[in-house]
Amino acid sequence: MNFVWLDINASWSHSSLALPALHANLAKQTQDECNMQVVSGTIKSGIPQILEELQAKEPQYIFATAWLFNIDYLNQTLSRISSLCPIKGIFLGGPEFLGNNREFLESHRYVTAVFKGEGEETFEPFIRSLLNEDNNWKQLPGFEWVENGSYFSSKSITVKEFTALQPPEISPMFRWDKQFVQLETSRGCFNNCRFCVSGIEKAAQQNIPIAELRRRLQNIASKGIRQVRVLDRTFNGNPGRALELLELFNEFAGRLNFHLEVHPALLFPPDKSSPAPVQADNTLKSCSSGEVSSAQAGESPVGNTESPANITESPVGKLRRRLAEMPKGLLHIEAGIQSLRQQVLDNCSRAGSSDSAIKGLEYLAGISSFDVHADLIAGLPGYTWEELLQDAASLMEIGPAEIQLESLKLLPGTYFRNNATELGIKYSPAPPYEVLSTPHISYKELGRAMTLSKIIDLWYNDPKWRETFREIITAEKGVLERLVEELAGTEILTQPLSLESKGILLYRFCKTHTPEKAPLISLQWVRNGLSIKKEPAERFIRWDMNGNGPANPLFIENDPRYKYWYIEIGKTRHWFSFNKEVERVAPCNYITEEI
Repeated sequence: MNFVWLDINASWSHSSLALPALHANLAKQTQDECNMQVVSGTIKSGIPQILEELQAKEPQYIFATAWLFNIDYLNQTLSRISSLCPIKGIFLGGPEFLGNNREFLESHRYVTAVFKGEGEETFEPFIRSLLNEDNNWKQLPGFEWVENGSYFSSKSITVKEFTALQPPEISPMFRWDKQFVQLETSRGCFNNCRFCVSGIEKAAQQNIPIAELRRRLQNIASKGIRQVRVLDRTFNGNPGRALELLELFNEFAGRLNFHLEVHPALLFPPDKSSPAPVQADNTLKSCSSGEVSSAQAGESPVGNTESPANITESPVGKLRRRLAEMPKGLLHIEAGIQSLRQQVLDNCSRAGSSDSAIKGLEYLAGISSFDVHADLIAGLPGYTWEELLQDAASLMEIGPAEIQLESLKLLPGTYFRNNATELGIKYSPAPPYEVLSTPHISYKELGRAMTLSKIIDLWYNDPKWRETFREIITAEKGVLERLVEELAGTEILTQPLSLESKGILLYRFCKTHTPEKAPLISLQWVRNGLSIKKEPAERFIRWDMNGNGPANPLFIENDPRYKYWYIEIGKTRHWFSFNKEVERVAPCNYITEEI
């Protein structure tokens, strides 16, 4: 039989783990008999090209995993291939089908069935049923289909023995040609967030043994891969286990980099005294394996306590300390914030307090050995535009390396999706299912939130403008909102902006709305190597070579190659020298002096 997997990803750099994870758990005989073939593409691939590749394989059965970003593309492709070829069955799975699927199945009749949940343990009997042509797959849990006007539904399936599964990397379908690989060290999540698909079915966390993970990481490193994205929902849900993983990751320092999802609130359990954020102290010794193992047993993710005077260091305290000790470049931390408002977090049923989250983020941002990315979600129930704006400014003040602001997506099967009417949430019925309004934020204000998101991405998330932008925004209340209002609805933010364009736009805004901060843009403009002859540098003064000005600390006597400029900001004077023989606008030297 000709079995074909249609693998459509968001971009070339991404690769779905679904196919290799399922294929690895087929018996060898089943793998040989089904002879799974793959047609790969992205959501930007031409559909005619994908159709041609599919048709050439003469598929009898087609399989695909659907997310909110690729479901439209899949539907367009599958509806066409079902007309071109005599397909026996089209089966879909993925997060798109975690809710009620009757409407989808009735309106997409070319789809034979969808699967709801985690399929590794079900894939073998499913494929055997197709090979045997006996329709026994209809007796398997997780499948939903429409037949003779009746909707056959099922509960979402979770894998019972996650640690017994074969790893995706053993499948020939695993992609080793990407810049990163994805790795689950555990499955299940203690949290019950109402916006997340992991909160649909609360399942106990199952951990892969450290020895097995070590073997897998050695294999990954041997393939020349440098980056591993750990898919665990909350890396530090169990601090003892997190400590074990950090020790393991440290073995691969210099060879691998690990992306982790950390819940900052769990680093500082509420109402307990904890030390202030500190920089890494590399003289501290790491925890022994015995300490980690004893801490892991029975550890509650939100109930850890701190012992007075650190007589007996708690697992959470050890985890904080170990994070600060990790080698530079080994980790990349995604810190889940969502909102800094306790009521909003309560509405989301998210563990941990907002105060603890702020404290945890401050701690993480104070460690220089890794970058920290923090996120906010506009449109969460109870979250107002004013609160979101204030929270964005607060995050800038804390200073993570990147801030991501996105609108809430009502994903199929989640609590917010199932209860949207009762909660007064209006959302798009088409992917990506973004919230359009709630009782606490209007459609117009959500539009402002997306303008704010673009502003953050343009200036705060750009290292060349971040610190200057941060100083401007946090120095005076209301500046950020004025910037949002000025840029909302303009075409400027719909186009890519160069480093220079961003500087000019911000400089002109500051000249009008906060002129005392405009010199900061001028200073950073020149430090970024942009032209001294353009508008943002108009405040710079050309130093008089005849000495009719302040003493020049950069001046090199009898060397005509250099020219000098300076700018005075408050009680400081900033000097720059430029080498006329070098064909670039960037200064060759810079110094600051007190006036």
